Amino acid sequence: MTTRAPNRRRASATSPNAREIEIELGTPARVRGQPARHQSLWLLLRLWLAAQSGEGWVRESQVRERFPNARHLRMIVSRAFGDFAQWGLRVGWGTDRERDPDLLPLPGRSRGPYWLADGEAARLRVRLHGEPADAQAVIAWLGATASPSSTQTTEAISRASPAYWHAWAGARRDMLDGRLILDREHGALAGYRRAQHLTDDPWLQALALLQQAMVWRRAGNADAARAVLAELDRHWHDERAPEHAWLGAMAAIVRAWCAYAGRDPQAARQILRQAAEDPRWVGLFQYHPRVRSEHANLQALIHRAIALDESAAHADRSAAARHAVQQYRAALALANEAELFDAAASTASNLGWSLWLFQRCGLDVPGEDGEPLRWIGLAAWLGDRHGVGGGFWNTIYLLRMARRNGPDAPHPTPEVFRRWPVLSPEAFRALIAPMTLHAQWSSWRELAASMQADVDAGRVQIDALQRANVLLEAAWYEAHDGDPTRAAEAVERLRRRLRELTPADRLFFRDALRRLPQGVV
Repeated sequence: MTTRAPNRRRASATSPNAREIEIELGTPARVRGQPARHQSLWLLLRLWLAAQSGEGWVRESQVRERFPNARHLRMIVSRAFGDFAQWGLRVGWGTDRERDPDLLPLPGRSRGPYWLADGEAARLRVRLHGEPADAQAVIAWLGATASPSSTQTTEAISRASPAYWHAWAGARRDMLDGRLILDREHGALAGYRRAQHLTDDPWLQALALLQQAMVWRRAGNADAARAVLAELDRHWHDERAPEHAWLGAMAAIVRAWCAYAGRDPQAARQILRQAAEDPRWVGLFQYHPRVRSEHANLQALIHRAIALDESAAHADRSAAARHAVQQYRAALALANEAELFDAAASTASNLGWSLWLFQRCGLDVPGEDGEPLRWIGLAAWLGDRHGVGGGFWNTIYLLRMARRNGPDAPHPTPEVFRRWPVLSPEAFRALIAPMTLHAQWSSWRELAASMQADVDAGRVQIDALQRANVLLEAAWYEAHDGDPTRAAEAVERLRRRLRELTPADRLFFRDALRRLPQGVV
């Protein structure tokens, strides 16, 4: 036993993993002085180049695109990894770069993406005719050229018909106005579907499909949104036109939105993390204004969910609340920078509502973020000023905050309930000055009734949770300073709609109904 240990140490010191690996690009190409299989060396050099550029990954689609005539990509990958092992290189696959390549599951290897383990790129010594070769020489050997698909896509975009853009822009206007799903001919969904069928260009079709998924997401139908995203995956790959890879990044964000809407913030966070680390989209999550804004907004919502989780420690909740506010502020700045005023209005609304919730929960958030209702006023002004109405959440938040949520006592008498102090519309307008709104309401009851009338008439489409909130506000304000009979009608409608909601939301509304006055519920 004592004579074998030194032998093991000597073997380790001279093992292939401990030495530099010399690659000769001249004909014939060689690795460690031995002729190298072309596909294996191509993949190795692409990995080396990705490490040099900071990209870090080589995707399965890039290998497939380089060897389009290969009948079995898995065989190319398998042979390459066999060669890597012979050369003493540690190469991994998949998105979890923290795991040792020896511990990665083999069944997923052919799907990639592929990467060099830490320190491996530094061991490679690339030469051409014995002289050191730089990245440009490697690019030349790889045969990297401008992708013909990019030129083709640009040409196709320039040939998009007026009918396509007419349908697309009309659908966008309907979406901004809240006209999401009306019938087969009208509304945002119908318009984007019409645009999709007016072109055979993959990018233009993908653009319309992405918008359809966003319509379904806003309408509260996550399953339909996911189905459209699956169709998008079948017909579009970012590699066809890397300049439009933001489509894939936005599709990932919509998937995360669907997970969040399903009350699974951890799944949403995981989807976002994987998307932000995907080599196709790393730059987009750093520089693309729309992607960054949507990403920050959803990150804020996820942190807000953590902050409002009463089972967590108070310090952790306060930290999550501060992170949420920071993300909202970033999203608002990015949306305004990109002149995405619908996104800016939504973010300002979420910021105001979140601050109000955090303050009610006693969470420690920066005081300089100001009065929550001023952010609600900014959201209303942005929508009014830029014609991006249709989002009911801000109005719901305004009505809820103006009444300070209402009395907590169960089933108060009508007299006690009506004495509950409510911020007046005049006081709200004074609070948000110098921002002025075109719409003037004599009472919050009038605003709530108008909102309910728009929904009932089909002038706007909202999801089940928003419908329930509209009915709650209508019932509350009718009970406070209106008609108790109308309040009771709204309560009954709300009760019938509870089955459409998640269990957690049903609990919230049942508790809210218990705090309405006697004779209404």
